Amino acid sequence: APTRAQATPDDVNQAVQDALDAGDRESPPWEAGDAAQAPVRAAAPVRLPVRSPEDLRQKTLPAAAHTAQEAPEIVAIPVRTAPEPGARLQPLPSAAPAPARLVRTEEGDVWHATVQQLIAQEAITALVRELALQSQLVARDPDHWLLRVERESLNQPTARERLRAALEAAGHARQISVEVGVVIDSPARRNAHAAAERQRVAEEIVHNDPYVQQLMRDFGAKIVPGSIKPA
Repeated sequence: APTRAQATPDDVNQAVQDALDAGDRESPPWEAGDAAQAPVRAAAPVRLPVRSPEDLRQKTLPAAAHTAQEAPEIVAIPVRTAPEPGARLQPLPSAAPAPARLVRTEEGDVWHATVQQLIAQEAITALVRELALQSQLVARDPDHWLLRVERESLNQPTARERLRAALEAAGHARQISVEVGVVIDSPARRNAHAAAERQRVAEEIVHNDPYVQQLMRDFGAKIVPGSIKPA
């Protein structure tokens, strides 16, 4: 019978060494007494950088701010509702204040015409002109006219005398008297009411114009209060 060769420790070590040299020459050999154990190579640990919360905030906040700046701005656009067909467009109220109360009188017709004539001839100016405009002719006879004003500051002796002289030069009364009281009909109030009526007519003409109504209906145009002035 053939004899079985006995493997010595040196033979085992040599065989293992040859296998290691062939597979991985960087691996260290093990000792002869550990031949039953497989060689184990520990993987090198991987170290991840650890960032503090402050570092994270510094990294994220600028990016968030940059994103907010680049975000498109949302603009609200008002939606105009078109008026119903056939609806009447109402004019805007005038910015001019309403004139004072006026009650026309027969003597007021005479006084208004007389004062307008004196102003046109430049026979009265300044305070005298204001006295004539703000006063009401209460009564008259061929030689004497009675006037009334609401403000005592207008009833100055110098102004009264100049107004009397202008009336006399125009062929009217030679004497006048001025009292303080309630005025309901004066040239100034008549002029204010006439101007208000001209303003109302001008606004009505503009508002009823077909082209203006089309602009208001189709494009939402508006008439600015106080922008319309009578010619």
